[in-house]
Amino acid sequence: MAASYSIGHPILDDDHDRMIAAWRELEASRTLEAAKAAASRLMAEASGHFDREEQFMVQCGYPDLARHKRLHAEMGAALRHVLLLPLLGKGGHEEFILAMRSLMDKWVMAHILGEDSKLAPYVRASRAGGSLGRPAVASRR
Repeated sequence: MAASYSIGHPILDDDHDRMIAAWRELEASRTLEAAKAAASRLMAEASGHFDREEQFMVQCGYPDLARHKRLHAEMGAALRHVLLLPLLGKGGHEEFILAMRSLMDKWVMAHILGEDSKLAPYVRASRAGGSLGRPAVASRR
């Protein structure tokens, strides 16, 4: 994984790698069928990732879990909507790629860089044996 995407959690970082690989496969697709197959793989990868990431957030006491779960739900719904477009006869391969690209730019890349990166201190704290993986907080004496 590119260092800029890494949060330091091997499993979650691998998930991000697989999602990005599925996205690259979709971008390189030459047919609508190949694009849909890659998008379906991306959906499956994202679903498993959301579950694993949310489990980690519970374990480490991540304070913004509820909002993060809502973002996951919104992202999943948006991906399902785009996946339905070809089935509804709304556009061909190029339109599907453009819709997926827009979704990736809006959700996945911004989410990994902007939201998942906030988990990095919790990952470091969990590795250091911090209390439930929570980052150390400076004492206010």
